Amino acid sequence: MIEESVKDAAEVSVKSLLDQLQFMAESTIERLDEMDEEDFEHFADLRQQLTERIVSARSEITDQEREQISYILKFDQPILQRMQSLKDEAGHWMEQQGKIKVQKGAYQQAYAANSMFFDHRK
Repeated sequence: MIEESVKDAAEVSVKSLLDQLQFMAESTIERLDEMDEEDFEHFADLRQQLTERIVSARSEITDQEREQISYILKFDQPILQRMQSLKDEAGHWMEQQGKIKVQKGAYQQAYAANSMFFDHRK
């Protein structure tokens, strides 16, 4: 969906690139709670491509386009907060998985055939 809005033409105006970037930011904000890690990764890749093209033409940027850039940058904070939230959720999940693995490991060790296992509960 967003990818379709990114034009492949070699010579695209700064205004056109900014319009594409603005569209991406606004549509991302609209779908913020629905997006997963892969969606954000895709968004970041496309944004990086557009940003690199804009930076390469920075000498041609007008005052009106600077205002549009400021407008687009206002979307960064909520997007970054949502990305951080997903990162924290993933970290918490990994931490829980590590604890589960440690707990299971105590009961799944290979023991000698003639040995005994005592489970001491606290």
